[in-house]
Amino acid sequence: MLKELLRPPPHRGPLIAAGAVVLAVGLGTAELRLTGDTLAPIWHLLAVAAAAGITLALGLQAPNEGGSPPAYQSVLLVTGLLLLYPALLRLADVLGADLTDGFPAGELTWVSLLELGAALYAGLFRRSAICVLLAAIAGGVALLSGWEWIFETGTFTASRWLLLAIALTLVLVALALRAPWPRHSELLIDGGGLAILAIGVQAIVSFFIQSLSLFDAPSGPLLPGFWELVLLAAGCGLVAYGALERSPGPAWLGVANLAVFVVAAGTFSDETLYWWPLLLILLGAGALAAGLRPRQPLPPEPDAYRAGDAPLASTSVDDEVVVRVRDDSPPER
Repeated sequence: MLKELLRPPPHRGPLIAAGAVVLAVGLGTAELRLTGDTLAPIWHLLAVAAAAGITLALGLQAPNEGGSPPAYQSVLLVTGLLLLYPALLRLADVLGADLTDGFPAGELTWVSLLELGAALYAGLFRRSAICVLLAAIAGGVALLSGWEWIFETGTFTASRWLLLAIALTLVLVALALRAPWPRHSELLIDGGGLAILAIGVQAIVSFFIQSLSLFDAPSGPLLPGFWELVLLAAGCGLVAYGALERSPGPAWLGVANLAVFVVAAGTFSDETLYWWPLLLILLGAGALAAGLRPRQPLPPEPDAYRAGDAPLASTSVDDEVVVRVRDDSPPER
């Protein structure tokens, strides 16, 4: 009975999905307002977990259309997964996580792993590409927080290499899934672009926070030259992929990566054209010149054959060829 109740009828699916989104927004607002001792953590957990469970159950029970999830089902699955993550964070709080200095890396690791499992199950069971992307994001967060939990590096240097490894892995998996699951492949490319974008965004945010300090003002470039190259290569590659596949998601992520590259390479650098500005200006101008160079005139067409003079090889397959054969054998008696 409960299973049938949580199976949304397709004709009411958009209404149910809209209600789930509004409910999630309301719960998010309440979570931010009712902080401190206003409400015990257990009540936060019960409210968000119930909403996440019901929304995910509705999304998982909704029938696919033509082997892929309809729009309202994707909305239900994404909303349920987005509600599940704060519910798991509340669970860690109820279980005694120490929140005096931010969220602990250990708790963030197992929370992200549980989110990864739920998103991957929804993505494979209901063939939802957006859920696979959420699984990739949760896996990346789990890897970064797990690394910090184990090694306690305290810097973002190792995380940059981990993000680069995540991006390369997602690209390789996307290439393998391109033929059987093209939509999943496209969104995994988006996941790789997000991983590289996080490198540049972290550098900009860190620079902005340090610039507010009166005693620790930032100096020097935002990123080393290698990571600037990574941002540039990722941005150009994503734009090219989006243009070739006619996919707006990778194209916009490519534009974002290129914008972050411009900020990273142009902030707190020497007032000179060396090296990125000069190199990119020359490359861009060279590509434009190569594309707009004068075209060589085509060779003149051969003179038309006169009637009956055309060789046999030049005749089209539709032309009827008549071959006369003389029979020199003696007549039959």
